[in-house]
Order: sequence, then structure tokens, then C-alpha cells
Amino acid sequence: MTRRCDTAGLTNPISGQRVTAAPRRTGGALVWPIWTKLGELEWHGCTMFGAMAVNDRVAEPVADGTDPAGPGASVAGQLRGLIRRHRAFGAVLAAAAVLRVVVMLGYPPAMFFNDSYSYMTDAVTRSPDIVRSSGYPLLLYLLLPFRSLSLVTGLQALMGLAVGGGIYAVLRHRGLPWWGAAIPSLPVLFDVFELQLEHMVASDVLFYALVTAVLILLCWWDRPPLLVAVVVGVATGYAATVRNVGEMLLAVVLIGMLLRGMGWRRIVATAVAGLVPIAGYMVWSHARYGHYALNEATGTFLYSRVSSFADCSKMNPPPDLRVLCDSTPPSQRPDSQEYLWANDEADGTWTPLRTLTGTNKIYRFTPRIESLTMRFAERAIEAQPLDYARVVAKDTLTTFGWTRENVTNSIGNLEGSGSKFRFEPTVRKVPGWITSDPVNARAARDFGGAGYGRPSVVQPWARFLWAYQKVVYLRGTFLLLFVLVGAVGVALDVRLKTRVAGTGWGGLALLPWLTGVALIVLPPMTAGFSYRYVLAAVPAICLAAGLAFAARGNLLTWLREHGLAGRALTARSR
Repeated sequence: MTRRCDTAGLTNPISGQRVTAAPRRTGGALVWPIWTKLGELEWHGCTMFGAMAVNDRVAEPVADGTDPAGPGASVAGQLRGLIRRHRAFGAVLAAAAVLRVVVMLGYPPAMFFNDSYSYMTDAVTRSPDIVRSSGYPLLLYLLLPFRSLSLVTGLQALMGLAVGGGIYAVLRHRGLPWWGAAIPSLPVLFDVFELQLEHMVASDVLFYALVTAVLILLCWWDRPPLLVAVVVGVATGYAATVRNVGEMLLAVVLIGMLLRGMGWRRIVATAVAGLVPIAGYMVWSHARYGHYALNEATGTFLYSRVSSFADCSKMNPPPDLRVLCDSTPPSQRPDSQEYLWANDEADGTWTPLRTLTGTNKIYRFTPRIESLTMRFAERAIEAQPLDYARVVAKDTLTTFGWTRENVTNSIGNLEGSGSKFRFEPTVRKVPGWITSDPVNARAARDFGGAGYGRPSVVQPWARFLWAYQKVVYLRGTFLLLFVLVGAVGVALDVRLKTRVAGTGWGGLALLPWLTGVALIVLPPMTAGFSYRYVLAAVPAICLAAGLAFAARGNLLTWLREHGLAGRALTARSR
């Protein structure tokens, strides 16, 4: 069987030039031309991930029994060929893996913040959480028989490596040279805050691993096989049960598939498959609490969002909502999340939620409070839409600052930038509400042993991480650059006069770009800002930026058309 790489007549994804040369064989494999760095025409094997033509209905790699790394070869031969072709990125991936080993050696067995203990309790009690959906505790429950937090953090470290490797793989599959595909993966692989989050008992890594897997599958094929569409739906639905912000993800994915013209059968299959885990979770919640819901926190979180600006003199709320009014002038009010988790304001006055529910925060997440807070929040947004837009814009723009804010104060721990989200010389004691509560204490011991899983600080590994975290992380300004590059890629594809089934309106970059932007904007819209929430958007945004250089009317083509790429490449070569 002859391996075919029919590129004649196609547009080169890097240079924008028409490919007229027939494929030729080099070293036993047929090869095809793409432009790579410095504008030189180089030849890369179609066997890299299989030839990908942008107009394939379902693009699939084709096999060649003569290819030493093809299906006709032995498993060992295929593995050797894979390593040989990707040895440069393999070195990058190995360095990222070593970093994760250092983290596990420096702070064994895991790191914690308040939600961590709730996740373990939910896993042990096998009950849906009323504050946050319990998709992540489901994973912990499956790992519970091993009674090892190191297994949990090790698995999450592998997820981080898989996300970075997946971004590289799909960009190589779409025609980028190895270095061009590697660059968008670097923030996921080396950002210290990604490393820290992977080492924490938290739902974030599972969530963005699921999101990235969905995007990789939908960007690997122009029009994926029906079975892949079903897998995408199930993963998207499960993600909605892992993090509250994921509840909108299925709609974003379906809109992206529709705009890309993937076909109604695939879209319907994804929608139905996506609703299955969501519906199953809601049935479970009904069996436990008597009503269908993913959580009882949407209204309370939205109330905390609007409390930073809500003015009851403008809202004119009914009597049953006035207890939620705050007399403190908006300019003197605390961070929005303080209204959710704190009992007292800076001047010592009680927060409205403490007045209504007392000091036990669990009573802030009941059907009655959910109804009151949601009505209050909706009235505030309707009465003060510009103020709502202002606070959302302010928090969103905080994402793109050069430095992180509130690093040294208590607000930082609410916003994902405080000491709980850094590698520190000392670790906090296990909270009293864990050790004094029999259910919580049992769950923490089941996973973490007699010490409740409290981490140790081990040298010299920890000292290396203290220095590393001062330098190696994705600055918000660079994240903004990735966002803008992805946006330009989408815009350039929109201007094309012809549409190709499977890439459609906005091209391959559209879906990951929409997903990433949604994950940046939705938290400030629905709750408040946190750098921890932003990390979930990084893989999608980086993938979109990479695909901006791989689309039909890609960014490099546009630069060359305007005489910009040539000058830049010439300057690089000097």
C-alpha cells in the first residue's frame, strides 16, 4: 500500500502559496512542502500526524506499510519513529515532567485551600455538594481505595502534561513546524501557577483538561466522526459538573460547531450526549435534596458580584429583599467575594448575608436564600446595567495586568494570588473546622492519613520552587497578546469569501477562542475575579493563537500580503 499525501493544488497553511509540486519520497516516507522559520521552504513528512487537507469531510491519517513508523511496522518501530520525529518537543516535555517531580518532592503529598477539604468530604460521603458541583469528588471517589493524595496530584500532573502535549499535537497536525506548535504549549507546561494548581486538591486541572480535550478533538478533524462528536458531548457535559462556570460550556461548543458547519448530525449527537451527564447529576441531586439542580449557589454568587455596586435607592427592592441591601457607599465596599465568604465588613458591621443567615456559611446556600439572592441580583443588574458592565470590565481587565494584585493580603487568597496559591516556606495548619468535625476529619484522614494530608516543606526542592515562582509564569500582558492573536486569526478567516465545510465561519481558531474568552469573562460576570479561574482559559487561548497561523487565510499569509512577514523574517536571519 502506497502512502499518499495529495497536496497539489492546496494552499500552504504557513506561506499562503499554492502547492504545485507532487509529493516526493525521502528516507522511505512521502513528504510535502510547508514554509517554516526564516521563510525557507523545508520538507516535512506527511507521516508526522497524517496529511490534513482543509476540505476533508473527515480527515484521517493514511497508512503506508513501507513507513517504518506506520501501522505496518512493529509497535517498537512506531514508537521509535514517533520519538525521532518529535525529539525536540520530547525534550521540552521531559523538562516539564521534571518540574512536576520537583513539585511533588518539595511539597508532599498535596497542597490545600478551603475547598480542598470539601471535595474530599463529598467524595467520602458520596453526596452532591450544594455549593459546587461534585464532578471532581467523583474522580476522588474512584481514587479513594488507594488512600493516596500523591496519586491524586500525580494524576493531575499527568493531566497538565497531556494538555500541553495535546496542544502541540493538534498544531503539528494542522501544519505548524515543531517550534511553532511548541510555543503555545509552554504556558501550560511551565507556568508556576499551573504547576501549583496541579499539586492542589482542586477541581481546576480536571476541568481544563476536559475542556482542552474537547477542543483538541474538534480541531483535529474538520468534521469529526460521529463517535468523536458523542465523546465531545459527554466530556463537555461532565465538565459542567466539575466547575460551575462549565454550565455554559455546552452552549459555547454547540455554537462553535454550528458556525464551523460541522453538520447537524454531529451537533445533535454532541448536544444529546452532553445533556446525559448533566441530567444524570440533576437526578442524583433530586434524589438527595428533592429538587433538580447542579448546585444551590448560582444566586448567592451572583449576589456577591452585584454587591460591589448595588444601590437600593436606585433598585427600589421589595421588603423581603431589603435585608440584602448594604448601606456602605459603593466606593468603600470590599471585594465582591467578601460578601459571600466574610461575616463582617472592614468597619466591623455585619454583612447582609450574616444578618440573614448567621455565621455558618452553609446556610447561605439553601433554596430560599438562592431565590432571594437571585431576585436581588437580577433587580440590581436591570436597574444599574452600566455599573454592572463597569465592574465586569474592571475585573476582566485585571486579568491582563503585568503584575498580580493582592499578593500579600487576605483578598489575594480569594483571588487566587495569595499565600495559599504559592509555594511558601511554611504551610498552614489544618483548619479547626476540619479536625473538630467528625465527618470532615474522617474524609481528610481517609485521603491523607493521620496528619490529614498536611504537606511538608522539603529542601532543596522547595527552595528551587521559591526562586522559580518569582520568574516563570504567564504575565497577564502576554495572555492578552495570545487573545489578540487568536482574535486576528478568527477575523482573517471571517473575511474569506468561500466557506469550507468543517471550518466554516471563523475557522479552526473560532471555537477555542470563544471558549477561552468565555472562561475569562464568565467568572467576573457571575461571581468575581480570581487568577485561579483565569488559568482554566489559558490552554484554549493558546490553542486559538496557534491555530491563527494554521488556518487557510492565516496570519502569516496576511503579513506576507502586506509586506510585513518578509521584513521580519529577514531581520531574524541577520
